[in-house]
Amino acid sequence: MRSTRREFMQQLAVFSAMGFAPQFVARAAAAEANAIQGFKDDRVLVVVQLGGGNDGLNTVVPYGDDEYYRARPKLGLKADSLLRIDDYVAMNSSMTGMKDLYDNGKLAIIQGSGYPNPDRSHFRSMEIWHTASDSDEFMSRGWIGRYFDNQCSGSARPQAGMAIDSERPQAFEGERGFGIATTTPKEFGWDRGELFQDDTLFTKMNAAAGSANGTLDFLRHTTLNASTSSEQVRMAADKGKVHAANRYNQLDTVAGLIRGGLETRVYYVSTSGFDTHAGQLAAHGNLWSRVSKALADFQAQLEKDGTADRVTTLVFSEFGRRVGENASGGTDHGTAAPVFLMGKGIRPGLHGKAPSLTDLDHGDLKFTTDFRSIYASVLENWFEADSKTILGHQFDTLPIIA
Repeated sequence: MRSTRREFMQQLAVFSAMGFAPQFVARAAAAEANAIQGFKDDRVLVVVQLGGGNDGLNTVVPYGDDEYYRARPKLGLKADSLLRIDDYVAMNSSMTGMKDLYDNGKLAIIQGSGYPNPDRSHFRSMEIWHTASDSDEFMSRGWIGRYFDNQCSGSARPQAGMAIDSERPQAFEGERGFGIATTTPKEFGWDRGELFQDDTLFTKMNAAAGSANGTLDFLRHTTLNASTSSEQVRMAADKGKVHAANRYNQLDTVAGLIRGGLETRVYYVSTSGFDTHAGQLAAHGNLWSRVSKALADFQAQLEKDGTADRVTTLVFSEFGRRVGENASGGTDHGTAAPVFLMGKGIRPGLHGKAPSLTDLDHGDLKFTTDFRSIYASVLENWFEADSKTILGHQFDTLPIIA
């Protein structure tokens, strides 16, 4: 008998309501700890999601193209204020931290990232990025979840993927349930119940599971696994001196957990505010000032901790904005935008082709790099996994991993 995720969650809710406490679960978990192996490979991917649809044209600015200023008479950023990359593009002046990373060979910019037949709905486009699906294909399993399903062989602990958030991202969804979400790693785990603080009821459950009840057997194994994993998360948080996470220090939390020795394979963090329909000029600059500093500080912390060789960071948003500005001093939902890769293991510089500002699709940029080629490159060249098995198609890889 195989338990579905919904059935498992329903039964877990019942056991929680009955007051199962962590005392006896932890003792039983210790007995099985050796049977639940973690990852041997110590490489880590950190995914940073910019929610709302980042305006790529005011992030990596095509200041060398007069069409940019014609389309944005008010929002166009002045060339002399920008952080120049070459004679055509420059970074937003608020991105000093990331420009320093770029100049020091630790940042790659993949231009024109998107997908065919783009969707301009936040929810749907984010779903496409999380699942690596076609725009007319509806999938529930995420690309990271499928990576875990294919690579873990059922032996990894739940914290193989960790989101520093209150919700587990769809990118983690898979058949085997790897990936957790928490904003407070130091307190992550089971709540102590008031009843059944001994082994009696748990022993009965084990006896039932050991007979013919596959659902309870699945629940027992998952409960033990979760208990052991929770303790490991808390220990890593203590060792790494991790404080409670909030919207401004998610990456600091990630650095602490890596420093604390947690065996997490993929970390996921997110920030919002990039849906700049009005008053974009100041708001967008402020957003990038904060994000750029957080990314630069994160990389500096990894290097200080001696863990930088193990970590690559991927930064994306669900879509870009339209080429032309709107009447409210902002930009509306668009299509292609740059993606960033950061770390010591990447190939720095500009990658891909900047989208044309004249050859448009009803006012929107035409993508020049399929974002799934970025995923394929990370899977194959960072994690050394078979990207076709995970993504379902063979996408071209890019020279973005050293």
